[in-house]
Formats: sequence, C-alpha cells, structure tokens
Amino acid sequence: MTPFIQTFFERKANAALTQSLERACDLSHFKQVKTRLEASEDLSKELPQLKKLAKKDALAAVKTLIKRCDSDLAGYWNLPKAAKAKVTVSHKSFKGELVPRFIATYQFATKLGKVEIKIITQGRYVFVSPNSEDVKKANAELAFRDVEKQLSLAGFSS
Repeated sequence: MTPFIQTFFERKANAALTQSLERACDLSHFKQVKTRLEASEDLSKELPQLKKLAKKDALAAVKTLIKRCDSDLAGYWNLPKAAKAKVTVSHKSFKGELVPRFIATYQFATKLGKVEIKIITQGRYVFVSPNSEDVKKANAELAFRDVEKQLSLAGFSS
C-alpha cells in the first residue's frame, strides 16, 4: 500500500470518528427516550414537543430519528462518487465507550483486479489494512497506484 492511501484513509477515519462522536451521543439519547416511552413514562416536562404527539406517534418519530442517526454514522465513511468504490460500513457500540467501533471496507475495481482497504477502529485508534489477493503479486504496486489515482480524482470532484 502506498503512503498516500495510508494517509488518506487514516484522515478519512479520523474525520468520520470526529463526526460520529456527536452523532453517537444523539443516538444514545434517542434510544433512552425510546425505552422510556415504551415503559409509558411521561416525558412531556423533559421534552415539551412530545405533548403534541400521541404515544404511538412519539415512538414512531423516535424510531425514525434512531434510523437517521444510524445512517449518518455509516454515511460519514462514504467517499465521493468519483472514487467508484463499493463501501461497506458496520458499527457497534459498547457500554462505557463514547464512540462506536467501526469496520469500513472499501473495494476498488482496477484493471489488474480488486483491491480492498479495510479500516477498523477502537476509540481513536485506527488500523488500515490493504488486501490485494485478487491481484497478481507482480502487479500489486500498479493496482495500488490505480486506487491512488481514483482517490486523487475523487478529491478534485468533491
């Protein structure tokens, strides 16, 4: 893997983690509100906007907010469309941790084969690992250069 790709994905991960911190707090809050609404607690003093909604409607609104938070957490890892990468993101929250743990996988199609970049996070720790098993060993460097070009062009288009 080239230093450019390593640095690019480390920066991408750090930016996504920074954005995720605030959104993870929102997600935690909405999940607590959902649990309390399901337990039939009166939250109208804490959340005055709930006075206007029936319990069923309030639950539906909170579930929508939870889905939005989940999609935002995954969306922070997306690349510009010009990169032409297939992105897969999963996240899991653990009790006592402020930021969810992420696994983001980027698959790039090159003329020489498929190149995969995988990012695993834990807290602020970021591990970037390449996989070019689909590419012949002699062509691996060229395949990574192709990925580098895709990322560079995507940077100009965004």
